[in-house]
Amino acid sequence: MKPALGIFSATKYEGVVRQAIQRLKFERRKRLAEPLGVLLIKYVTHTPLLNMREIDAFIPVPLHPRRRKIRGFNQAELLAGFLSKYYDTPLVNALERTKETTPQFELPRVTRLENVKGAFKVAEPRAVYNKRVLLVDDIYTTGATIAECSKSLMIAGSKRVDVLTLSRAVSEAD
Repeated sequence: MKPALGIFSATKYEGVVRQAIQRLKFERRKRLAEPLGVLLIKYVTHTPLLNMREIDAFIPVPLHPRRRKIRGFNQAELLAGFLSKYYDTPLVNALERTKETTPQFELPRVTRLENVKGAFKVAEPRAVYNKRVLLVDDIYTTGATIAECSKSLMIAGSKRVDVLTLSRAVSEAD
């Protein structure tokens, strides 16, 4: 089973985009979600390998309920919401984060996979069964989170899982 078939990132996680994402998440500047959502839509419109007409649902990567309560929102859900409205395709909160994990950015690369292992489950299997879904998140770092989410979606019967992130952290080795 191949968990994710296509992984797309609109920008590198640097400069103004990095600042905007950090302010959105950690300073709770929710209004920044709109220009970031527009940036994501512009990227998708110019990415021929990602055919949005074939997507049945947008699935945001979930936050743990405690983290969501503290932040007040899920940034991935806000981004997925812009896509959902623009493409008139449902946003489905099919995934649940069942394990509270250390934020991935605080961990060394080698421990990130273990950190998120078993942290997600599909709460609404019927919503993803035999569907092509687009998993949406703000940042792609090592791919540990999206791999675990994609695996859960495929086990629940998704026909295909593609991944779209606003940005991708690029290390010196990349």
